[in-house]
Amino acid sequence: MQDDKTNMILQELVRRTNDSIRRLHELEGKMENVEERSSALESTSISKLKSLNDKITEMESRIKDMDANLARLDNTIEKISKQMNKMARQSDVKELERMFELLSPLRVERMPRPERITQ
Repeated sequence: MQDDKTNMILQELVRRTNDSIRRLHELEGKMENVEERSSALESTSISKLKSLNDKITEMESRIKDMDANLARLDNTIEKISKQMNKMARQSDVKELERMFELLSPLRVERMPRPERITQ
């Protein structure tokens, strides 16, 4: 009887040990899956981060180029503005035309002489 009881206890211990080993193997498999997913996610994140850094670097370069272009445009606009300030305005040109018309010798010849008018 003692042998039967000891046998039953041993069988129960073996069954429990086998059950624990099976659960341990399942947990190990799940851990491997989690590690694989984590590794894949990490490599994907690293590649996307590198791509993002490259794009940011490219955008910074383009922004610097745009800034330089804007500075050149500002200089060009300033030069044009200075040149325009030196130019005569349309009203100035018209006033000069009127003055030339008054002082033109051809205009004086066309005008009636005071002698002819009084005669």
